[in-house]
Amino acid sequence: MTFGSKSLALGIAATLLLSASPSWASAQTIPEANTAPNAEQRKEDKGHDGPFGHGHGRHHDEQHQLKRLQYVARYFDIKTEGKDSKQLYEEIQAAKKANPQKWEAFKAEHKAKFEERLKDAARYFGIATEGKSVEQLHKELKAAREKNPDKWRAYIMEKRAQFDADKGADQRRNDTDDKQKSTSKEGSAT
Repeated sequence: MTFGSKSLALGIAATLLLSASPSWASAQTIPEANTAPNAEQRKEDKGHDGPFGHGHGRHHDEQHQLKRLQYVARYFDIKTEGKDSKQLYEEIQAAKKANPQKWEAFKAEHKAKFEERLKDAARYFGIATEGKSVEQLHKELKAAREKNPDKWRAYIMEKRAQFDADKGADQRRNDTDDKQKSTSKEGSAT
């Protein structure tokens, strides 16, 4: 027997051994009637937010995508009320083709914002930012994150708190503006 035929024979034997279930395994199997309710209950416990309750399921992804599309649509002065993701996507694609300069400006603006966030995080970790490319900063920041995950977690929590505070301030400002508009409409209607 040659080496090739020996290895083929061993491979077939291994496959047969692994595919056959041992006799002791069948005696210890759990009856199907006992597992069905538990499996069903586990699915119910997960809910639509997934098994960990983080909200990163399909529903969350669709909402996130819709919010991102609405943000881009507002940049292009596209009305978003009553439109789903598909409609907004198609209108944004048409706007990008109609006005490529505005799309390039949008991309440049967001690239600058991303670079600024990277530099902010690098400063938090004490990483020098002068003369470094985005890729270099990203690599160094990733290494710092892996080296000190607790500091990264603290940084993220700080940023979330800032975002929530800014979001609350924006909401209060919008509510005040809406009240002033409705008051001025009521005053002009009488």
